[in-house]
Amino acid sequence: MPTHPIRVAVLGSGMSLTVFHRPSLLYHKDKYTLHSVLERSGQGEATRVCGEGVKVVKTLDGITNDPEVDLVVISTPNNTHYPFAKTAIEAGKHVLLEKPMCVTVAHAIELTELAEEKGVILSVYQNRRWDSDFLTVLEVLSSGRLGELVDFTSSYDKYLPLPPTHKLGWKESPGEYNDAIYGLGSHTIDQIYVLFVHDGTLLRTRGHSTTPFVVTVGSRILSSLPHQERFIIRGTLGSYVKYGIDPQEGRLKRIDSSTVLPEGCGTESESSWGHIYECRAPVEGEKSIEGSDGAQFVIHKYKSVPGNYNALYANLYEAISSGDKSKLAVKPEQAIDVLRIIEIGQKAAKEERILRVSET
Repeated sequence: MPTHPIRVAVLGSGMSLTVFHRPSLLYHKDKYTLHSVLERSGQGEATRVCGEGVKVVKTLDGITNDPEVDLVVISTPNNTHYPFAKTAIEAGKHVLLEKPMCVTVAHAIELTELAEEKGVILSVYQNRRWDSDFLTVLEVLSSGRLGELVDFTSSYDKYLPLPPTHKLGWKESPGEYNDAIYGLGSHTIDQIYVLFVHDGTLLRTRGHSTTPFVVTVGSRILSSLPHQERFIIRGTLGSYVKYGIDPQEGRLKRIDSSTVLPEGCGTESESSWGHIYECRAPVEGEKSIEGSDGAQFVIHKYKSVPGNYNALYANLYEAISSGDKSKLAVKPEQAIDVLRIIEIGQKAAKEERILRVSET
């Protein structure tokens, strides 16, 4: 076990630092301390957000050559992940990479092998594994109430038209690896990976059926609807339908970044809970509806499982403090598989044909 809290350096002083990493580090103040921030712009944002007690540096060497830094969190543009992480790992630092892990599978494999060689922990910030809606889906599927799955739709939609005066950030600027699939797509694909893939093998969800099980994943930023669909999961015994996204990011954006992540931040209001529609006749007192084809459906409001982004840092601490990478919830090998899916998706779109992931 460490004799002191893990000393963290964050590369980047933007929203990722202020909304996600700093609040979780403050929550786990017995486990972590924010030691330094890399801010190359020199605009003073890091000091404004983190206070005078946090060291601000302008060069990567100022982080990697500092013997006091234990963990480097990389939240810079996608195409910098590989070179920054490689430098940090070679310096003997543990590394937490923002998604995507890298922009190519080859680079991700190289970093994973290098971390193994240097004996450091390498993980990826897939915090949306701890979204309320996703944790609820895990619970619903584990319950077996839907029967064998027929199809699964995951949508992450918003309506965010940009005004003409909006100044584009790096995520919105044209670039080979700035596509949404490398951003939010990395999260939604990772969630599907957690649900249906194990050790690189697709899990069977339909018994001995030879009909392909279809999973649809999509994201839109111009979805002009008042209520956004999140999950529609159909099974042989019923379906689960959920609207609205996890509340944590929205709530974190509204609090002071110097504030510890409040308890209950990931708890959804009852009005946001999803519904299970069971295909059966109701018993007395149950709410039901008749479908257009005459089938009876019993309706259950399903309480959402609280989300908890703090859990990622708690898990990372366990892995670093024990030196046991097998304890990681988000393993680099999983991030490599997600990148493979992204790469084959990009190739399929470019070639206008359907490809198997095994073809990468």
